[in-house]
Amino acid sequence: MIEIKYISIELCLTYALLAFIGIQLFYYVFFYMRLLFIKRNQPAANNSVPISVIICAKNQEENLQQFLPAVLEQNYKTYEVIVVNDCSSDNTEFLLQRLQTQYPHLRYTFIKEDQHFKHGKKLAVTVGIKAARYNHFAFIDADCYPESKEWLQGLSNQFCSGIQLVLGYGGYEAQEGMLDKLVRYDTLQVAMNYLSFAHTGIPYMGVGRNMAYTREAYMKSSRFSNHYHILSGDDDLFVSEVGRKHNTAIEIAPETITRSLQVDNFKQWCAQKRRHLTSSKKYRLIHKILLALEAFSREMFYMLTLLYVALSIFMGPAHLFECVIGAIVVRFAVQHAVVMSVAKRLNEKGLAPYIVLFDIYLPLASAWFFVHNKLHPDRAIRW
Repeated sequence: MIEIKYISIELCLTYALLAFIGIQLFYYVFFYMRLLFIKRNQPAANNSVPISVIICAKNQEENLQQFLPAVLEQNYKTYEVIVVNDCSSDNTEFLLQRLQTQYPHLRYTFIKEDQHFKHGKKLAVTVGIKAARYNHFAFIDADCYPESKEWLQGLSNQFCSGIQLVLGYGGYEAQEGMLDKLVRYDTLQVAMNYLSFAHTGIPYMGVGRNMAYTREAYMKSSRFSNHYHILSGDDDLFVSEVGRKHNTAIEIAPETITRSLQVDNFKQWCAQKRRHLTSSKKYRLIHKILLALEAFSREMFYMLTLLYVALSIFMGPAHLFECVIGAIVVRFAVQHAVVMSVAKRLNEKGLAPYIVLFDIYLPLASAWFFVHNKLHPDRAIRW
């Protein structure tokens, strides 16, 4: 009787592990691998449309002084840069006044502090859009910079054949230490999800430090009114609302990548992740299912692999031992090949030794942050 129960448990474990390996391979082959076969668009002057670059800045004097010239010096025929000075208490306005004398296509507006009305970044984005002269908008953060002078041209090349929304990759500057590897691997994993999903035809998010869309797309949306009460979402919830297969494109050529400054410590990264997760509850159901299934299947794969190996060591080779071990090896090989190939394409270096560690940790961390937000909604980080 005991032997029969053992065989039943062994069979259930074997088939469950094979099922989760199959789910994981589906994500890597059907979704993530697509990013390796995207053809690069060559700059084409006839595709250039006038663009308004919108930057929201709150006490970002130092970052604007360091990074704004890279945005203002793009190799692009017709564009303007609008900086929304959002209640800054530093010398942001004086800096913008000085830069405006050097760069005539720089414009700026401001939002005054109101003790009776608290707002987030969405108001600043709205003010920037209202101030824009042109009908195509590109977005980048004040602490970011494009890696080349062809950033705007790359985004512009995608505005054709009905495309109204362009999603780019926004990475972080490489630094030393474990926190750097965690931040950059997390950013890479998130990008693999939203970029590959969009390329498949089911866009669900983008990042405000590298994306573009048309005025028409904005006017057809709720203009943030459906989720204004949520701290985050000026980028991902906008994409989830308006992004569809026929109107969304991605741009990941090396010259179109943007880089941002990293957080200073682990606590700041946790706060950043908690803020970003406040918008996930508003994703469409299909997006929630796909994201949750990938994270769940990943954790179950690692847990069941440990159980299976332990069972084989202490009780002898388990059922379908060679087949299962082979499937485990294939899963790791495919994962490593795809992740590192995508990382190479996005200029993310030095992450290979940390794949398994962060692959296990990040879904658990996200689950904890989600629970933390439920238990302490008043501790969310504000703009």
